[in-house]
Amino acid sequence: MDRIRTITLYRRLFLLVVSIAGLYFLYKVRIILVPFIFAFFIAYLLSPLVQFFERKKVPKTWAILLVYMAVFVLSALLIMFGVPHIIEELNRLGRAIPRLTAEVQGIIAHAGNKYSKFALPEGIKQVIDEWVEHIEEVLLNTARAGTASLVHMFSYLLGLVIAPIFAFYMLKDIEHIKNSFTLTVPRRYRSDVLAIGRDINEIISGFLRGHLLICVIIGVLTGVGMYIIGLDFALIIGLIAGVAELVPYLGPFIAAVPAVSLALLISRRTAFYAVLVILIVQQLENAVISPKILGKSMGLHPLAVIFAIMAGGELYGFLGILLAVPVAASIKVILRYLYLKLVDEK
Repeated sequence: MDRIRTITLYRRLFLLVVSIAGLYFLYKVRIILVPFIFAFFIAYLLSPLVQFFERKKVPKTWAILLVYMAVFVLSALLIMFGVPHIIEELNRLGRAIPRLTAEVQGIIAHAGNKYSKFALPEGIKQVIDEWVEHIEEVLLNTARAGTASLVHMFSYLLGLVIAPIFAFYMLKDIEHIKNSFTLTVPRRYRSDVLAIGRDINEIISGFLRGHLLICVIIGVLTGVGMYIIGLDFALIIGLIAGVAELVPYLGPFIAAVPAVSLALLISRRTAFYAVLVILIVQQLENAVISPKILGKSMGLHPLAVIFAIMAGGELYGFLGILLAVPVAASIKVILRYLYLKLVDEK
């Protein structure tokens, strides 16, 4: 009996040392993991489509190739017809920036003249001035951070190029990968880990695929709405709205800032129409789009979602904001499972 315990102890120590060494090695070579991470997300998103073709009796390799072909055609159409319009709007925005800046400065000067007429105490005026300076600094820092992020993304371009190749092999051997991972889990914990994994996979897969589709729909509806009311740069605003939709509940407010700001430079009526478009799209999302696509919620209260987003942003920046909701929902699944397990054991 003592010999069995000794062997078990050595085995656990061996697994612990190997795990720590493996994690340390992955940390040291983390830069080369980028294409594998991209490949994992590509395979994760495309897996249901591959399974759909497999259910139609299509061999797995041909199913993967068919999905890749469809994605390639859609991407090519988007690049051919979408990118030139985006570049054109960006060029027009670049040419219009001096005029827009002058108009904004005029609005600020006009507001400053009105503000100076109020007989406010000097302390309150000083606080207001400090807040205005702070907001300007935040906006400048945000612009710099956004530019730096775009430049930084180009360093991962090679990873994006070769990631589909890695994703192909992941999709082809996905069952073997799952089985290999299952065998690494101790037998006594295997059923628990698989049960938790199934629940988490159901939540994350539904959230990611459904939310990406919602982002596309919201971006298209917002861009079309802004085009109808005659607002310049409608395509760019639609893209901003689609990306901002990645942040649940707060996305419409993020998209409203550039839309309303540009509309105010035209007229108050245009700004009112821009707000109306955003409100209509938001109501359509809440009443029709999200319930149809996402179905049941992730089981998180809106306040919990907002708290998770703010906490994720505070800890890990923009990436933390994007992953906050699925991570919070996964933690809830694990805690709920452990709680029920403890209750059942008692």
